[in-house]
Amino acid sequence: EKDGLKSVTEMIELCHPNIVLVEKNVSRDVQESLLEKGITLVLDMKLPRLERIARCTGSKIFSSADKNLDIKRCDIFHIEKIVEEHETEGEGGKPPKKTLMFFEGCPRPLGCT
Repeated sequence: EKDGLKSVTEMIELCHPNIVLVEKNVSRDVQESLLEKGITLVLDMKLPRLERIARCTGSKIFSSADKNLDIKRCDIFHIEKIVEEHETEGEGGKPPKKTLMFFEGCPRPLGCT
């Protein structure tokens, strides 16, 4: 199993990504290996969201078995926490927050700004 995980990690590293989005979870060894290489890993993404991001970047969604990866890029990726300004209160009396991911610099015809 460790050899399989190592080959997946090496395959990802060969593409030189800054961020990897996955639908489910990733083993702790792979998480730590990617972290050591400075690669951001986003876990538990819902498939419709992955499909939207893939459409906007012009990329494909890959399985771990894919060998020919054609990775697409965006100019800027950042995460922001937004506090909702409604009258309702979240857990512990605090206002509810949402975490949003921003992918900027994608081809305009493929998504919105």
